[in-house]
Amino acid sequence: MSVVKEIIQRAVSDETFRELLFSNPDKALSEYELTNEEKALLKGLNAENFDEFAGNLDDRSTKGNLRPGFG
Repeated sequence: MSVVKEIIQRAVSDETFRELLFSNPDKALSEYELTNEEKALLKGLNAENFDEFAGNLDDRSTKGNLRPGFG
Protein backbone atom coordinates (compact mmCIF):
# COMPACT_ATOMS: atom_id res chain seq x y z
CA MET A 1 0.00 0.00 0.00
CA SER A 2 3.02 2.28 -0.19
CA VAL A 3 1.93 3.75 -3.54
CA VAL A 4 -1.45 4.69 -2.05
CA LYS A 5 0.30 6.34 0.89
CA GLU A 6 2.56 8.24 -1.54
CA ILE A 7 -0.50 9.51 -3.43
CA ILE A 8 -2.25 10.55 -0.21
CA GLN A 9 0.85 12.36 1.02
CA ARG A 10 1.10 14.16 -2.32
CA ALA A 11 -2.56 15.15 -2.13
CA VAL A 12 -2.07 16.47 1.40
CA SER A 13 0.86 18.67 0.40
CA ASP A 14 -0.16 19.60 -3.18
CA GLU A 15 -3.56 21.32 -3.37
CA THR A 16 -3.62 21.26 -7.19
CA PHE A 17 -3.03 17.50 -7.26
CA ARG A 18 -5.68 16.98 -4.55
CA GLU A 19 -8.26 18.92 -6.56
CA LEU A 20 -7.36 16.90 -9.67
CA LEU A 21 -7.69 13.68 -7.67
CA PHE A 22 -11.25 14.65 -6.75
CA SER A 23 -12.31 16.08 -10.11
CA ASN A 24 -10.49 13.73 -12.52
CA PRO A 25 -9.04 10.74 -10.67
CA ASP A 26 -8.14 8.87 -13.87
CA LYS A 27 -5.86 11.72 -14.92
CA ALA A 28 -4.42 12.22 -11.43
CA LEU A 29 -3.62 8.52 -11.06
CA SER A 30 -2.39 7.91 -14.61
CA GLU A 31 1.29 8.18 -13.67
CA TYR A 32 1.02 5.56 -10.92
CA GLU A 33 0.98 1.76 -11.18
CA LEU A 34 -2.02 0.74 -9.13
CA THR A 35 -4.10 -2.38 -8.71
CA ASN A 36 -7.80 -2.17 -9.52
CA GLU A 37 -8.53 -2.26 -5.77
CA GLU A 38 -6.18 0.67 -5.09
CA LYS A 39 -7.71 2.66 -7.96
CA ALA A 40 -11.23 2.02 -6.65
CA LEU A 41 -10.21 3.08 -3.16
CA LEU A 42 -8.64 6.33 -4.36
CA LYS A 43 -11.48 7.10 -6.77
CA GLY A 44 -13.88 6.84 -3.84
CA LEU A 45 -12.22 9.75 -2.08
CA ASN A 46 -13.73 13.23 -2.05
CA ALA A 47 -13.22 16.45 -0.14
CA GLU A 48 -15.58 15.28 2.61
CA ASN A 49 -13.87 11.96 3.38
CA PHE A 50 -10.27 12.70 2.36
CA ASP A 51 -9.04 14.11 5.69
CA GLU A 52 -10.50 11.21 7.64
CA PHE A 53 -8.99 8.65 5.25
CA ALA A 54 -5.58 10.35 5.30
CA GLY A 55 -5.63 10.47 9.10
CA ASN A 56 -6.60 6.82 9.37
CA LEU A 57 -3.86 5.85 6.94
CA ASP A 58 -1.34 7.73 9.07
CA ASP A 59 -2.60 6.04 12.23
CA ARG A 60 -2.27 2.57 10.70
CA SER A 61 1.24 3.16 9.40
CA THR A 62 2.40 4.65 12.70
CA LYS A 63 1.00 1.75 14.71
CA GLY A 64 2.48 -0.74 12.27
CA ASN A 65 5.96 0.68 12.84
CA LEU A 66 5.88 0.30 16.62
CA ARG A 67 7.99 -2.47 18.04
CA PRO A 68 7.28 -4.14 21.40
CA GLY A 69 8.76 -2.07 24.19
CA PHE A 70 9.13 1.08 22.08
CA GLY A 71 5.90 2.92 22.44
